[in-house]
Amino acid sequence: MSEYNRLKSMLLNIQPQGLGGDGQPSQQRDMEHKRALVDHMFKYLDVDQDGRLGSDELQKISMKEHLEDSLLECTMQDLLRYDDYNNDGHLTLHEFYTAFRPLSRLPTCWLSRMTV
Repeated sequence: MSEYNRLKSMLLNIQPQGLGGDGQPSQQRDMEHKRALVDHMFKYLDVDQDGRLGSDELQKISMKEHLEDSLLECTMQDLLRYDDYNNDGHLTLHEFYTAFRPLSRLPTCWLSRMTV
């Protein structure tokens, strides 16, 4: 899992830095910046612009960016392995946002308290 998190960090690091809004409180700006990065990354990876990332697109970008040389145990295919929640062989934008959710704060409506 640490290699998978490293892959996601590497993907964020290759994105352009000028994305996100200005003039907002720091925490909100950081969340919007991360969301903009993930959104931009999805558009970049979605070569055929069909709104879904398939294994062939992930493989092409992995070769283009030479990510396979940098990773020990993890590949771009692991995005499908771990985050394709409906197991259709493609990642939608929603699934892609979910893959990067630890990088941003979850909305408070998602939090709940449970007593066991």
